Amino acid sequence: MKIIAIVAISIDGKIAINSHHSSDWTSPEDKIFLHNLLDNSNVVIVGNNTYKNAIKPLSKRKCIVFTNSVDTILKKSDNLVYCNPQNIKLSDLIRDYEIVALLGGTQTYTYFLKNNLIDELFITIEPLIFGKGLSIFDCADEKPNRFQLLSVKKLNNSGSLLLHYKNENHSANFKKL
Repeated sequence: MKIIAIVAISIDGKIAINSHHSSDWTSPEDKIFLHNLLDNSNVVIVGNNTYKNAIKPLSKRKCIVFTNSVDTILKKSDNLVYCNPQNIKLSDLIRDYEIVALLGGTQTYTYFLKNNLIDELFITIEPLIFGKGLSIFDCADEKPNRFQLLSVKKLNNSGSLLLHYKNENHSANFKKL
């Protein structure tokens, strides 16, 4: 299994202005990249706010929604499961998937980072400044996770960049789940 985090950020490092901000600010080239990667993934994991903000496109995909509004697991349909990551064994839920796409938000990215479960990380940097907003991760005073840059690609003439990293410290950490 491979867990791939996919993130779009502004040049001041924000994934959104607030928890209700949609991702309509990303470039068409980023959307093409995202859709291609999602098409090659078996399941998408998102936080509840991220799911609500992108419910229409995500409803076409197999999704696991992280939320504390359920005790353990609530299967809504064959393509939609809500789960509380604090009260389940995540490995039981995703063990049958080869490629897991992780789409955020901050709490979801942070959960996977803290548990050293991100194998690869794609970050699209869009040439915008929000000035305030949500960061990718929220784990101050935590042990640093080291990633190795694999590639940099300029997506368009506006300056959107796609960075691809792999987790240097990742080694069979899935057993921790």
